[in-house]
Amino acid sequence: MRHRIDLHLAGAHLDLRRERWLTEGLYVSPALWRHQRGSYAPAEHGPVTAPDGLAVRIAGPDWGVVLSVELQPDGTAALAYRGPVGWVQERIRVRSLEAWDTLLDDAVQRAYGLKVQHAQLLAASCTTGWLDWLHGELWLLPDSLVRMRGGFIDSFVHSLSPRVPENTATTVIGYDPAAVLGGHRTNKVIPFDGIAHARLHRGLTTSGLTVRMTDGTRHKLLWLSYEPARRILTDRLLPVLGSRLTR
Repeated sequence: MRHRIDLHLAGAHLDLRRERWLTEGLYVSPALWRHQRGSYAPAEHGPVTAPDGLAVRIAGPDWGVVLSVELQPDGTAALAYRGPVGWVQERIRVRSLEAWDTLLDDAVQRAYGLKVQHAQLLAASCTTGWLDWLHGELWLLPDSLVRMRGGFIDSFVHSLSPRVPENTATTVIGYDPAAVLGGHRTNKVIPFDGIAHARLHRGLTTSGLTVRMTDGTRHKLLWLSYEPARRILTDRLLPVLGSRLTR
């Protein structure tokens, strides 16, 4: 059973947060109302009768994204983070006004550090060493490599069949480097400008990358050899690292 939300009350809760966000230096649109499935627009004399949508746009002077939040009477909330190269969106079920308050606070907090960038998935079987049994995803971003841990089921599926095609295309993703690193100790963000030396190697079943950073930190990444990570990384890292890359 879906929980319906009173959009008038949700708008009142939004207005309370809007005043706080404005004092914090954020740009926040007035509450935007949609009536009879038309476009969103601010109400000049209060909310429209029986609105079927509520929305707000939020941005910060140091943000890399513009945040849009939309709420429908059936409790469906849509969050969109828009950056210079595109946007990412997610839908969340809101079951109460308290959940609506939490969603607004969490969305704004997330927007502070979020980056929306082009990215290319290199491997879905990436681990951080021979004793790390849980697979994760390895992504190539314009300025870094990002490894995000998966779960046991992911590891089992990936060990049976490849998931990343040889000619994988770029896509637009949203990620917060601090949130990635805080998600699990085996998650990694490896900026290219911090690499002192890197070595790519290929094995019969497993290939990998070892990295030494300028601050002395070392990273190790492994993936199943049928995935395209080594080929793509060679093409990307060779112009950046030159003689600092060993193959």
